Amino acid sequence: MGDESMMRRAVLSVGFLVVASSALAQESAPDIDVIVVRADPLELVELNASRAVMGLGLSYAEAPRSVNVISDATIDRFSIETVDDLAAFAPGTFTGSFFGVPGSVSLRGNRADTYFRGFKRVENPGSFPTPLGASERIEIVKGPAPAIYGAGRVGGFLNITPQTARTEKEIGADGHMLSVDGTIGSYGKRIIRGDGGVAFDLGGRDAGIFAHAEYENSGSFYRGISPERTYLQSAFTLADDVFEMEIGGAYFSSAGYKQTIGWNRVTQDLIDNGTYVTGRDTDLADLNGDGKLTPDEVDAAVGSFFGTSNIRQFVDFGVFPSPAFALDTGAGTAQLDPRTIYIADQDIADAETFTAYADLAWQVGDDELRLQAFFDSMRSDLYVSYGFAAEYIADVYELRASYGFDVDAGPVTLDTLLGASWRAYDNKTRQTFLSGYLAVDRRDLTVGPTGGDIFDDPFSQDANGIGWDTDLSSRTTDLAFFAVSDIAIYERLHLLASLRLDRFSASAINSGATIFNPSLGFVRFQDSEFTPSYEISLRYDVGDDLSFYATYAENNALETNDGGGVEVDRIAQQNFVADSDLYEAGLKVSRRDLVGSLAFYRQTRQRSDPFGNLDEETSRGVEAELKYLVSDAISINGALTRQETRISAPGPCGSGNGEFVVLPPSRLGIDPVDGYGGLFAALNASCLAELQGGYARNTAPKWLGSGFVTYTGPQTRLGSFGASLGAVYVGETGGKIDNAITLPGYVLAKAALFFEFENFSIIANADNFFNKRHFIPVQNVYEEVGVLPGRGREFTVTLKASF
Repeated sequence: MGDESMMRRAVLSVGFLVVASSALAQESAPDIDVIVVRADPLELVELNASRAVMGLGLSYAEAPRSVNVISDATIDRFSIETVDDLAAFAPGTFTGSFFGVPGSVSLRGNRADTYFRGFKRVENPGSFPTPLGASERIEIVKGPAPAIYGAGRVGGFLNITPQTARTEKEIGADGHMLSVDGTIGSYGKRIIRGDGGVAFDLGGRDAGIFAHAEYENSGSFYRGISPERTYLQSAFTLADDVFEMEIGGAYFSSAGYKQTIGWNRVTQDLIDNGTYVTGRDTDLADLNGDGKLTPDEVDAAVGSFFGTSNIRQFVDFGVFPSPAFALDTGAGTAQLDPRTIYIADQDIADAETFTAYADLAWQVGDDELRLQAFFDSMRSDLYVSYGFAAEYIADVYELRASYGFDVDAGPVTLDTLLGASWRAYDNKTRQTFLSGYLAVDRRDLTVGPTGGDIFDDPFSQDANGIGWDTDLSSRTTDLAFFAVSDIAIYERLHLLASLRLDRFSASAINSGATIFNPSLGFVRFQDSEFTPSYEISLRYDVGDDLSFYATYAENNALETNDGGGVEVDRIAQQNFVADSDLYEAGLKVSRRDLVGSLAFYRQTRQRSDPFGNLDEETSRGVEAELKYLVSDAISINGALTRQETRISAPGPCGSGNGEFVVLPPSRLGIDPVDGYGGLFAALNASCLAELQGGYARNTAPKWLGSGFVTYTGPQTRLGSFGASLGAVYVGETGGKIDNAITLPGYVLAKAALFFEFENFSIIANADNFFNKRHFIPVQNVYEEVGVLPGRGREFTVTLKASF
C-alpha cells in the first residue's frame, strides 16, 4: 500500500472517530446535567495524569504525543510479565526476537529505551528479561524522550513505575498490607511473589515502608532453557503538606535466559512445511576432544587471513568456499519441532542489576522544587555456542534538579519547568565475533550440539583458546539544561515548547585482540560536543472531550553499542552524537467512559550496527487506540497500527556504507548442502545489488492489531467473577535480500478467567489458545538466516491471598 492510500485511509479513520465521538456525546447528553460514572476495574480510562510524558502535570489526553498506559490491574489480569506481552495492548509496539530474550521492545520500528521512574536505565541488548510484572503502571511514550529526561532514541521509551507505588495505594485506611501469590503454568512455570507495607507517623509526617519480592524457577516451551530470576523492590516515603520524599531501590538477578537465534538453516520450505535440511561437516573437527573448536583447530581446516578466520566469507572481497563448508554426513531432510532450538549446555546467560533512587520535593508557595538522584548498574556474561561471547559492565549515575511554576496572565496561563541534569555512563564491553570464528549453520538441530559446531569462548581461558576481539572501556557524560512550558490561551489553544542543551563528552579505549584499523587500538580517544534538542507542539481542545495536536521535534542522543558505551571509531570520526527528528499529528478523545487516540508520524534517525556501519532510517505510520467502558460490567479495548521503516541508499559497493548482513548460501548461488558448514556475509549492505538503492526493514510488521472484551461481574456474597477474551494480529515479516524468507502473518488468541472472594483471588490465563503455528523474526544481523518459532499454547494459574 502506498503512502497516499495509507494516508487516505487514515484520514477516513480520523473522520470516523470524530463523528463517533460526537454521536456518542449527543446520544448521552440529557436535558439536565447528569454525571454517570462507570466502574473501571482494569483502569483503562482511570489513569489520567503522569509527569512521565513531558515532565509537566499533563493528563495523558493533554500530552501532544501518542501515549499508551497499562495499569497494574491489566498487568495482573493478563499476566503481563515481559516486554513480549506489550504488543497486545499498545499500538506501534512489536517484540521481535532479540535472540530470544525479552529485554527490549521495538517502538515504531526502533529499539526502545527503558526508564525507571523517569530515569533511563542501562542498555539491555537481550542480556536479561526486563521485569514488568512488578509494576504499578507501564507508560509507553512514542517519539524522543522529553527534555527533562535526557537524550534518548526517537522511536520512544517505556517508563516503569515500580510495584512499591501500588503497595502504597493498597494500604488504605488499614495502615498496613501483606499479600502473597504464586503462579504455576505450562512447561514447569513456577513463580512466587510477596508484597508488604506499613504506614505510620514519623515526627508529624506521613511515612511508609513498602517492599516487593519475587522468585522464578521455571522450565520453558523451548527445550534447554530454564529461566531463574530473583527480583526485589523497596521504598521509604515521607511527606507532609509542603514536603515529600521517596528513597528506594531494586535488585535483579537472572540465569538460564540463554540467547538463541531459534532455528538455523532457514528456508521457505522450513517456514511453510517444517522441512529442515539435515547433515554435518566432519572436515572441521574437535581434534583434541575437549568438546569445542579452538582457533587453531579451525585454522587447520580452513585457514585464516590477517588474523581472521576463513570460515567467514565476505562477498565484498570474494567468496571461496572450503570443503569444510559442505555437509558430508547425514545430509537429507527432517521435520523440526518448534520446541527444538539452537541451544547448548555450554551457553552462558548470567545477569545482575541494582537500581537506587532518591526523590525529594518541596512546595514553595504554588511552585515546586524537586531534587532527584538515580543509580543503575549491570553485570552480564553472555556466550552462545555458535561463537558469540560478551561481557557487559555498566554503571549509570544521574542527578537532576527542577523547578516548576505557573503564571496566570488573564487569558494566558503558563505551566513551566526549568532544570538541569548531569549523567555519567561508565561501560566495559568485551565481545568476540570480529575475528570470524563463528558459524550458525554448522549445527544440525536434529542432532544437537557437538564438538564440531561449538566454538570456543573467552571465559574458558584455554591456552589455545580465543580471546576478546573487543575490549572497550568508555565513559560518557551529559551536562544538560532544560526548559518546558505549556502555554494555554483561553484554555483551548495550547502551545507546548521545550528546549534542551546538552554537552556530551565521550572517552574510550579499545585494547582488544582484533582491531582492523591499528590507529584506533590501545589509544584513548576523547571528544565533546554541544548540541540543542527542541520540541514544539500545538494542541486545540474542541470542547472537553476532543483535542487535536501537531508536534515537531529534533533530538540528539549518544550513538552507543550494545553495552551502552561509545565506540572508539565514533569518537575518532566525530559522529558519536546521532540526530533524529519527528513529525507527529493526531487527535485524542477522553471521557469518563471512553479514551481514544489516532496518531500519524514520520521519524528519521541515524542508526549504527555492531560493525560500526551507519545508516539513515526513516519510519512512518498510523496508530489508533480505543478503550471503552460499555457498562459497569463490560469493557473493550483495541489497538491498530500501520507502519513502515526504510533504510536510505547505502551507495555502491566499495563505498564502505551500509549495515552488516549475514547471508544464506543460496543468495550466492551455493547449494545449502555445500555451504552450511561456513558463514557468508556482506560487510556492507552496499555490496548487495538489491539493497544499493535503499530498502524496507521487514523485521517489523506493517500491520498490527489487537482487541479484547472484558466482563467483570458484580460483587456478591459468593465473590465476583470475570473473564477476558481477545486476539492479537501480527502482519507478515521477513528479510530484505532477494528471495528472502517470508514469515506469514498470524492471529493469537488470549483468554483470562478471574475470581475474587474476600481476600483471595485466582486468575487463569491462556496464551495462543488455539495453538497457532507462527514465527518471530530475529532482529539484528541474523535476520536472513535465523527465525524463532513462536511458543505454542500455554496456561498459567495465579493464586493470591491478602492479609
